[in-house]
Amino acid sequence: MDDSTSNCQLNQSEVDFKTESNEVLETFCSVDDQFAPKVWMTFNTLEDAAKFYKDYSKVAGFSTRVWSTNKKGNEIKNQLITCSREEKWK
Repeated sequence: MDDSTSNCQLNQSEVDFKTESNEVLETFCSVDDQFAPKVWMTFNTLEDAAKFYKDYSKVAGFSTRVWSTNKKGNEIKNQLITCSREEKWK
């Protein structure tokens, strides 16, 4: 992620430093509470929800994908959006 476009601010205590050469350095940043998802959030449209999670994940440093969609007829009833690196359930 380009630092000039990121609203995320890192503190040294929020960065996980790994010293072994085979491990990936990962950074964790906190997102202001007003922009973080909350339990039982609702959106007017599916597009509004997708945009919220896309924007949130970009600031938080990950990407999302649609995990599953439940429909009744042609109408979408709910949709699960998850981290793009989430493994599929077996």
